[in-house]
Amino acid sequence: MTTNDLMRTGKACAAAALMLLAQLPPVFAAFEDLGFGARVPGMGDAFTGVADDISSIYYNPAGLSNLERSKVMASHSMFYSGLSDGSNLGLSAVALAVPLSSGRGGTLGAVWQQFSLSGVYSEKTGQVSWGYRFDKRSRYEKFSVGASLKYLSHGFTRLDETYNAVENGVFQNGNTDPVLAGANTRSALDADVGALYRLTKRWTLGLALLNAMQADVAFSSSDKDKIPMKTRLGASYKSLWLLLASDLRLQKGPDGKNDKQFIFAAEKVFPSLDRGDVSVRASLGVGDREFRQATAGLSYKIQKIQLDYGFSLPIGTVKETAGNHKLALTYHFGSATQTELAESELLDQYKRLREAKDYKSPRETASLNDPRLADVKEQVLKENYFSANKLLLDKANELLPDASVVSLTKRLSTVAAFYPSLAVEGRPKRRWEQLLSGGTRDFINGADLRAMKQLAYAQSLNQQDSSLSNFLDRIGEMTRLTPDRVPADFSRGWTEFKITESDELYTKKRYSEALRKLDEMLELEPNDLLALKKSGSCNYMLGSYARAAHDWTKASTLESDPLEKAKLAKMIDEARLKQGKASAWEPPAGTAREAAPEEKVETKGEKDAREIERLYQAGADYYAKGEYGKAADAFRKIMGIDPMNTQAKKALERIIRLSR
Repeated sequence: MTTNDLMRTGKACAAAALMLLAQLPPVFAAFEDLGFGARVPGMGDAFTGVADDISSIYYNPAGLSNLERSKVMASHSMFYSGLSDGSNLGLSAVALAVPLSSGRGGTLGAVWQQFSLSGVYSEKTGQVSWGYRFDKRSRYEKFSVGASLKYLSHGFTRLDETYNAVENGVFQNGNTDPVLAGANTRSALDADVGALYRLTKRWTLGLALLNAMQADVAFSSSDKDKIPMKTRLGASYKSLWLLLASDLRLQKGPDGKNDKQFIFAAEKVFPSLDRGDVSVRASLGVGDREFRQATAGLSYKIQKIQLDYGFSLPIGTVKETAGNHKLALTYHFGSATQTELAESELLDQYKRLREAKDYKSPRETASLNDPRLADVKEQVLKENYFSANKLLLDKANELLPDASVVSLTKRLSTVAAFYPSLAVEGRPKRRWEQLLSGGTRDFINGADLRAMKQLAYAQSLNQQDSSLSNFLDRIGEMTRLTPDRVPADFSRGWTEFKITESDELYTKKRYSEALRKLDEMLELEPNDLLALKKSGSCNYMLGSYARAAHDWTKASTLESDPLEKAKLAKMIDEARLKQGKASAWEPPAGTAREAAPEEKVETKGEKDAREIERLYQAGADYYAKGEYGKAADAFRKIMGIDPMNTQAKKALERIIRLSR
């Protein structure tokens, strides 16, 4: 059979389906619920109680009130791809949502979408929606309401089959079909209404009545083909990066009975500060008339652009199909929302905590301070790792079962395999050897992040040593941390690489990230003059004037050029003038620039830094759970320890704004 024959057969089937639609009692085939966009179909369309993006226009117009900035979205869907008759079912849509008076007047949305079947049949929908959230000072502050007015139009193309009608559903009789030869377009108006109720900060309930006017879209004036009203009840639980949702759908079936469908969906976001956010989602649905469905979806969002993909597969109904595929592209206008800023700040805090110099691997490692390991520790301090590993293996029977001992054994045996001994006699160690020794010691003690920094620095200074390169890769595999591979054209190795990264971020006015790169470097090279100057500049731009003065003062003691000293003195005076008074400052957690904690007695400043880290962790956890009061208490305690802690101050201000 040729391609033309195949398409002709498909069109004949489509025409026959249209004839049945027009002649038989209503089967509600027109304007079926085909979903909207790509994110929500990946959740099985369980969105009534979520309604937190531009797709609310279609699912629950009350959700438009959740939008804090304008958005535009374009999408295309392919249904039942791979059908044997060659049918091509597609749905294209474009939508726009604009908050009015910064949301105080609600949010206005508009949609245009078109569904088509192989050029034979098409449906067009134009829709204007409005969602409004009641003021927080109102008795209805937990409610949002919304409504949509829809223009519906559908039609079909008269084919040769119109004039060669099917008789008894099988034979073509050569006569004109009275239905298909009649009106081939029809339009009508319909409406949707919806509401949201925020039960708690995490739980939301939703209700939507779709096609509330039950528009009649029959082609023949003598027939009735009313679009059935669809009732949607939904609930959702939403934390910072997790969403759980469920929908109950009620709709009158062809036999007059109410069909019920239940869908459960989940969405998880994997965020990052600078590489974009990846989201995964899925759903399962069951219902009357053997309705069974599985869906899945992916998203990638970076800055103002979001790309969504959704896939659904009907189970036990349409066979020999590759399912439904949907793609959507969304663009967000304006600056970041309050929620996005809060998420970014929380991610920043987590990253700082993880980069703290005393960060320990989640896979606990036995401490060498254990009295039973005294002789092992003695050999480790002498850097005789082969001997240390042998002693540890001899003691294994009396120490097991203990997961931390197993971890220590793996680490020590890995080091011994590459470097049985790092002891050097008769000459001072070169810089890369010092870093290798320090990184190895940190790795054995479980301080993985600091270990990776030192080893990457060592490798950058001795790039011809293949053994060191292989050792770095092996440690990266064990710790699941990716080492910084420094290009060979950086003569100063890792430190120059970090300064270059910082300069690029500083040029883009991303001062906090630029400062983080410098802090990484200053942790290992605390007296690097250039890095101290740049660190002071970053802190100054961030409003941390006491820290800027601290860095510039230290740089001044290292500077030998009188002119540069004079410039630094003016900069220090300006920073202290901005600050209002000169005050001592201790480096916070994650930016300490001295030796590892096991090498010296902990000072008061270090104890404070440790307590600040603990409070940050607690505050971040409370924030993620929505317990804003407890989170605020944690950040206030940080301010009590370090009044100049700008990160805690920003976090506290953010929580206060969210709680109003």
